[in-house]
Formats: sequence, structure tokens, C-alpha cells
Amino acid sequence: MERITLKVRMFGSLTLAIGDAQIGCESGRAGQVWVLLSYLLHHRRRIVPADELISLLHMDENGSGALKTAVHRVRSALNRLGEDMGHTLLQYRDGGYGWNPDVVMEVDAERFEEILASTASTEQLLDALSLYTGTFCAMQASEAWVIPVAAYYQNLYLRAVQGAVSRLETESRYEACVTLCRSALKTDSSQEVLYQLMMRSLLALNRRTEVIAVYEDMSRLLLSEFGVMPDQESRALYREALRTVNGHTVTPEALREQLQETGPVSGALLCDFDFFRNVYQAQARVLARSGEAVHVALLSVSGRLDKELTRRSLETAMDNLEAHICKSLRKGDMVTRCSASQIAVMLPHAGYDDSLKVCLRLTDSYMKKYPHTPIRIDYAVQGIDAVE
Repeated sequence: MERITLKVRMFGSLTLAIGDAQIGCESGRAGQVWVLLSYLLHHRRRIVPADELISLLHMDENGSGALKTAVHRVRSALNRLGEDMGHTLLQYRDGGYGWNPDVVMEVDAERFEEILASTASTEQLLDALSLYTGTFCAMQASEAWVIPVAAYYQNLYLRAVQGAVSRLETESRYEACVTLCRSALKTDSSQEVLYQLMMRSLLALNRRTEVIAVYEDMSRLLLSEFGVMPDQESRALYREALRTVNGHTVTPEALREQLQETGPVSGALLCDFDFFRNVYQAQARVLARSGEAVHVALLSVSGRLDKELTRRSLETAMDNLEAHICKSLRKGDMVTRCSASQIAVMLPHAGYDDSLKVCLRLTDSYMKKYPHTPIRIDYAVQGIDAVE
């Protein structure tokens, strides 16, 4: 009889295949069967005692019957891979359950580790990284035993990506670096280091507008998901991208045309946090000579009656508040988001009391416009300290 080869994908959604037959853990089906199956696959090199599985599935002390029912359901799922595959693949021995030792098992996570542990060529390293199609057992991500294993593989993957990018940069294969980083970000879009690696390669390819777009996308994501701003290295790459490479001189008229805003101008200027900070620092320098008052208001959003806001309701409220502030303020004022739930407003030529009145007017008019909003708005005003 020909030996059976079972191909298992544990990165992303769990999938098992024998030949053309395949079963997988899909959305909405990540129940007890798949928890048990994923655990047995992860511990495939040993017989897992029944008591251990009963504890895994949170069954009571008399859970042997319930475990047998769960194993029966697992075997029924495996039967979709071939006739009687459930009993052929998964066996009961020595008081526990384990995989048939005569079955060849090809597991993506195992192959991934093997390649990374070897002295792999650049191409072999890229092949290994292509195996990582998502977090380990993504549909069982909340299971206590999955969490540390998923973190282990994710850290291993990120280190391998950085190592691969370093090799590709040495070989001046910057396009391959960009492709690798984009692929890596599909598996985890929260890793700022991946954006930095991609921006660095795009700079090497002189694709500066793409660097700016990557930075702005990353900034929005970090702000909305985690309430943080990009770090210093990201900002440095962004500033480098803003420097145009132009060997031609420009006339004063051409410079003015490039600097002017296009289209109708009304309301406050909405800008990103880096630009806001640069203007803040410039104002601090000017104040040492002019002595004029410039204040910054910080508007903070929270749930009404101390109720926690959902992510969607917070994002909607912040979008509405941002638009309302920009429309309500003067052309000389500046607005930026400085966290997922806060907006900063720069008010030139406004004293402390006038700035408080502006904040009160903004919050009152917003509440009248959106009477059923789930948020409350608190505000504070602080003057810019002159730099001597």
C-alpha cells in the first residue's frame, strides 16, 4: 500500500490535504473540533494523554465520554480526506491519542523552522518566508496554548524578514525588498519596522512619492489602531522622501506657484502631526522676537457617562469632530490628530481666555449638530513657550 502523505498548513487558517482532498478551518467553524485537531497536530510527535485533552477542552472530571464524542467528530472531519481516514490517521494508544507513525506529515511550520535553522541561501530564505501566510492557527488565536506559539513564530518571521531584506539590500535587489515587505505587511500590518524597511528600499529606488504614501498610510493605521505616532526613524525616512531631487533651479515665480495651495481655501488647515510639530517649533522661535500670543488647544474624546466607546463609534466621532473643527475655525488656525481620541488645534494671535472661548464654542456647536453622539469632549489650553 502506498504511504499516505498528509500536508498540513498551520500558518493562517488551519488546512489539511491528502492529494486533491482538502479540509480547512474556515470562519465561523473554529469550534471544539478544530481546537482539538490543531492541538494534536502541534503535538504530533507524541501520544497526547486523554486527561490533557479533557483539560484542553475544559471538560469536567468525567469528560472521557465527551472527549470520545469530540474525537469522533475530528475523525468524521478527517474522513473527508479519504475513506476511513479518521481512524487511519488518528489512533488511540497507551491512554491517549496520536498520529499514525506510518503517515508522512509535511507541516509548513516545521519546514519553516528547518530552513531558518539551516545555512540557507537568499532564495531558500525567501521560500521559507513564503510559507508564513498568517499567524499560527489564526482561527484558534484566543486559545491559551496558541498565544505563545503564535508569538514565537511571528517573532521568528519578523527576524527572518529583516535578515532577508539585509541580504537583498547587499545584493542591490531593492524591488525584491519592497515586494517582501508588502507581503509581510499583509500578515501583520502593525509592525512599524516593516514599513521602515520598505521605505528605505523605495528611497534607494528613488520612488519618493511612494515613500510618502507608505508613511501616511502607516501613520493613519498606528493612530487609529494604537493611538501612537510613528517613531523617529520613520519620520526621518519621511523627511528624506520630501526632499526633491531636482538639478534645475527655479524662479521666484515658479517657487511661489509650487508653494501655493490649489483650489478654494476656507477654514482651518488640516495637517499631519509632523508638520504641526514643525510649525509649533517655528512659532516658538518667532515668539522670542514678536512676543505675540499663540496657544494650542487639546480636545480629548471619551464616552458619555463613562461608557466605553467602540472602535467604530470613536472613529466616526473623530472624523465628524475633525471636519467640524476645520470648518468652524479661521484660515490661519491649524488642526491635527495627535492620538486616536485627541485633536490638537493651534490658535495664532489668540490669548488664553479667547482660546478657551473657542473651545467652548466648538464643543457646544458640535453637540448641537450631533445631539445623539456617544461622546463627550474635554479640552485644555496651553500657550507656546518662546525659545530664547
